[in-house]
Amino acid sequence: MESEVEIIGENSRSAAGNNDICQLCSSNLQALSPEQRGQHYEDHRTLTKSNTTYTEPLSVNKRRSPRRPANSSSSSKSRSRYVPFLQKRVEEQFWYPTLSEPPPPNYTPGLLSILKEALKKSSLNGYTNRAVLCYERTPHIAATFDSGWGCGYRNFLMSCAALMDQQIQPSYFGCLNNPIPPGVRNLQQWIEDAWEQGYDTVGAKQLRGDLVGTRKFIGTAEMYVALSFRGIPCTLVDFDLRSRKGLEPLTDWVVEYFSGPVKKQGTINEVLRDGSPVTTTEKMPIILQYEGHSVTVVGYELQSKPKEVNLLVFDPSSPISEDTRSAALAGPRGVAWTSASKISRALQARQRKLQGSSRKHARLDSDAECVIVISDSDDEEKANKEDGKLTLRTTDFIKIFRWKKSTLQRHKDFQLLYFPMDEPLSQQERRTRQVVSSIVG
Repeated sequence: MESEVEIIGENSRSAAGNNDICQLCSSNLQALSPEQRGQHYEDHRTLTKSNTTYTEPLSVNKRRSPRRPANSSSSSKSRSRYVPFLQKRVEEQFWYPTLSEPPPPNYTPGLLSILKEALKKSSLNGYTNRAVLCYERTPHIAATFDSGWGCGYRNFLMSCAALMDQQIQPSYFGCLNNPIPPGVRNLQQWIEDAWEQGYDTVGAKQLRGDLVGTRKFIGTAEMYVALSFRGIPCTLVDFDLRSRKGLEPLTDWVVEYFSGPVKKQGTINEVLRDGSPVTTTEKMPIILQYEGHSVTVVGYELQSKPKEVNLLVFDPSSPISEDTRSAALAGPRGVAWTSASKISRALQARQRKLQGSSRKHARLDSDAECVIVISDSDDEEKANKEDGKLTLRTTDFIKIFRWKKSTLQRHKDFQLLYFPMDEPLSQQERRTRQVVSSIVG
């Protein structure tokens, strides 16, 4: 565990509320003086360590048969004001693009803008036929203290960052930010609070009713519970690759989702933009779970030869390199791309000659089936550095996020969670979601 406790930073549009709620145990601190509040947090640091619970990853949550929700009055129990199981509870500041302060080191905003430019270059080179991306301001969020078990939490936070920034349903902000904002430990609290109100009694039993302060894995079913409890509409969809159609229903569904209309009237510029081979949309990202892991789907790519659909994903278990993060923070104008061209027989025949008799050499990229010609004198890179630009290789950059057919076929079951962007759920609608259910894709 980490050796320090970091209190969640101020991230609300309104200072009222967050300062009065303990960000570690959700106690109301309104009646306490500043000195007493300081002592309250100090008490968290000095708790006696108990047995921390570890569990193996849950398998993909299949659609569950309807069951009677537990009676909320009988299942409700008083919660200790202190965090169970942990001597030192760690929670990070939750960041979303609207905030004025810089993002934490494990957050990488602007990545989709760079990926869009890379895909445009790939399209010009003949590899990418078409690509569509989700809401462009969605950040990549990598695991930190939760490395090895926090993939579900981080995917959830990526979606929350997008949901709290988008303007299709502005009221989602309040649903997600109050009374405590998103976070790894805070999400655990959300789920336990939902269990106490009768949500997902089967899932609560599987996780033994204790989640706060543990390293237990969560899946898309638990995310569904937390979101429904907070009033955010979402839907679970199951895919079985053992069916006769194999991978096709999953990729077709993703293509239709990102290519379909959004719940707002498009401007003339947006309509014209749709004619481009690479576009971004207002669609929220998708959380995709399979056995033992989950990722965030941020779009798809239709490659030219062979014509196949690749998913484009943010994987929280794969940290973003320093150069890539710097490029994302700098924006597309701060990036220079290496040139690439298709292999011709002439280039293949001359490859050895180029390496031996010229100041340039050619490198074969097996994934993109192209030759990338790079100057040995580094004149081009030096010029870019002088201009303050970072140089990225198109194919290498896209490969970080590209999931090809061969990768998807390693798994047999998938469950995804997506956001239809409907109005926030009423109390009655929330009660109907106490039993977790999904549809078959």
